[in-house]
Amino acid sequence: MTLGEASLLEQLAADEESARAQLESLHEQVATLEEQLRDLATTRRIVAPMLAGRSRPEQAPSGGTPEAPTHTSPVKAAPAPKPVAGLDQRVVVIMASSGRTMRAKEVAQALGEPDVRGRVETTRARLKRLTALGWLTQHEPGLFSIAAGINGHAPGGVADDEA
Repeated sequence: MTLGEASLLEQLAADEESARAQLESLHEQVATLEEQLRDLATTRRIVAPMLAGRSRPEQAPSGGTPEAPTHTSPVKAAPAPKPVAGLDQRVVVIMASSGRTMRAKEVAQALGEPDVRGRVETTRARLKRLTALGWLTQHEPGLFSIAAGINGHAPGGVADDEA
């Protein structure tokens, strides 16, 4: 084999390795996008019933004008939580999907965060903020779950439509 042939084979091997690396990168991107699509579908499933319930206009009877309510309730329904996006949205999906109470460390691990104190504390702050927004409930210090009424969840884990 001549020097030129050996150089050509080396170049082909390098090009092949480069193509393999690009293909691996594309596979990783596809996996990430598929996970994001699953998260978005789950979030839509969680949020759509809430939005449908608060944006539904009153149906007018055949007379054309809506009837006045026959009774008034002194208790107002709790407002729907403010919408969340990004990592907050992923946390809500994780909490709703788990169906149980979780600690900040467990949520951080589910998010793929490194198991270091700083990341766990950041996750804890995020959980407390989502609790203040109405998405989560803190049962005791450090123990969080999805709030009642979010995606049909109710205290004790049984929603009204499942009982």
